[in-house]
Amino acid sequence: MAECELRHSTFWHSFASCLSLRHRTPILWPMRLFAWSDLHVDFPANHELLVGLSNADFRYDALLVAGDVSSDPEKLMHTLRLLRRRFREVAFVPGNHDLWVPSGSTLSSLDKLHDLHAACLGEGIRVEPFEVDAGGRPVRVVPLRSWYLKPEEGDGSLFLEKPGEDPTLRAWMDNYRIKWKHLPTGVSAAEHILSLNHLPPPATAVFPAPASPVTITFSHFLPRVELVFSDWAAFQEDGRTSGHDRAPEFNFTRVAGCRQLDELLRRLGSSIHVYGHQHRNRDRVIDGVRYVSHCLGYPNEWGGAAASQSHVRPLEIAPAG
Repeated sequence: MAECELRHSTFWHSFASCLSLRHRTPILWPMRLFAWSDLHVDFPANHELLVGLSNADFRYDALLVAGDVSSDPEKLMHTLRLLRRRFREVAFVPGNHDLWVPSGSTLSSLDKLHDLHAACLGEGIRVEPFEVDAGGRPVRVVPLRSWYLKPEEGDGSLFLEKPGEDPTLRAWMDNYRIKWKHLPTGVSAAEHILSLNHLPPPATAVFPAPASPVTITFSHFLPRVELVFSDWAAFQEDGRTSGHDRAPEFNFTRVAGCRQLDELLRRLGSSIHVYGHQHRNRDRVIDGVRYVSHCLGYPNEWGGAAASQSHVRPLEIAPAG
């Protein structure tokens, strides 16, 4: 326990020192924060779209990438470096696609998680909490590594029953491409991965009053089941079966996220939480927190001319107003 506390103390001492240095560097233009997820650059159209991003429009800004860039680590890091040349800051958390491992590989998905984290640190990609000045407002950004909790794995799953579903999830590629090894006995992947996050102390412990920052958190997976649906009230009234279901046997809530993620972001005092995973864009406030999902997704999901679709560009989330 003492060693753990020392690591935590040392990390946050270094973090505070970095912030001090950062504030000595003048920012010539107000920084904006943008959100994007599910970039899926294994599709050539997606990669070409990112290559075509302006070299000038975002050079003073920060981009939060909420997972699912590529299952190929070389493509993933190439993409983050590309974005780093467009944006002043790029922050990243991995999604499930990013942790897929090839058949026959000796690597586990947990190995890949750690390798990606180290690679990002080496490339200047933000994977730990950091602070910026966004239009005159101090903003603390907290990347949250996360995973989903299946209903059989304990309390906290976002699972809702769905008539006619396939409970074995035979069509879910994670069943074949995600491999966990060396998880602590009796601990789910979701619980273990959440425990890997460096959690900031209360804002006043790092940032002197009255400059306590706004906190923005982001993850790949969903923190609340309401976010699965475009209109939660309509769901409660009409039930899951209303509307067209393109995959009647697939129940997304089995693999959507976990409630522990929401508990964590609220303990951190998050005002805005960015997430991805479902390829459904949302922007709504629930119990005082703004939840934003802004996914690029697959080309066949874009609809119409790509240039006219807002999701083919990152979404500005701060400053607001």
